[in-house]
Amino acid sequence: MSESTSIIIPSLNSPVIQQVLAVVLKQVREQEECDIIVVGRDEAGLVPEDEQISFVDTGEPVLAAVARNRGIASSEAGVFIFLDSDCIPEPHWLREHMAAQDAGHRVVSGGILPAGDGYWHLVYNLTLFHEVLSVLPPGPRDFLATFNLSVHRSVIESVGLMDGEVNRVEDVDWTTRMRIAGIQPFFWPRASVYHDHNRHGLPEVWQDCAYSGFHMRRLRLRHSGWLQAPGILHHRRLVLLLSPLIAAWASLRILIRKPVILFRFPLTIPGIYLTKIAWCWGASRAEAPG
Repeated sequence: MSESTSIIIPSLNSPVIQQVLAVVLKQVREQEECDIIVVGRDEAGLVPEDEQISFVDTGEPVLAAVARNRGIASSEAGVFIFLDSDCIPEPHWLREHMAAQDAGHRVVSGGILPAGDGYWHLVYNLTLFHEVLSVLPPGPRDFLATFNLSVHRSVIESVGLMDGEVNRVEDVDWTTRMRIAGIQPFFWPRASVYHDHNRHGLPEVWQDCAYSGFHMRRLRLRHSGWLQAPGILHHRRLVLLLSPLIAAWASLRILIRKPVILFRFPLTIPGIYLTKIAWCWGASRAEAPG
């Protein structure tokens, strides 16, 4: 790949940032014109000093969209690869993102391994990222997440930066704006990562999924012409009242479209159902949960 590349990692004192950077740095050293930009806070001093790593200290916690925008502003690269600070890439992750960009895909999500450290850790990865599991075939997607995303500079010049006022679903908003502009988001499963997040129990998973429901409902209504926005989303209390049915429908749709979850992880189905109840509960709230 001839164009320079910056890997942007927003991090708010991530306890695994050192492990993530060790893996990424090993792959970066095999490439030309590629660097790493960590943006956020590192109070424990885990970000190592290295000529290929830049650390942008935000001074205080900022939203992920703001951190990523600052990373973009600090680089002149032609391609940006966004990686979350709790995502550990597979050995050929960087090479695969470059291959996807070389193939003409300007907005690319890599895959997430269908794995987890315990039941709820796995359920979280399956329920939140069922559209981008590494075992699925490549293809277009309506929207993508920035946990593992490469974007060509020309796309950002066309649609602008991330909306720094949007929380939690800023990546869905951004990639939906790309699709509206005629740029198709694409899924490239071979650029995969392991999501080593910190939600190990039902309370943490419930809270996170509820938070997603609150923000995603609002975003779906904002982009109702491009994202699925059933009329019921206009009625918060009705979403809560019908949450058992909505959750059953959402869970069944995942299993029909992604039968690999049913065949490989059948015991996670009750957990996935509960996460959809949590989503509905969050969507029914007048203010963000927690």
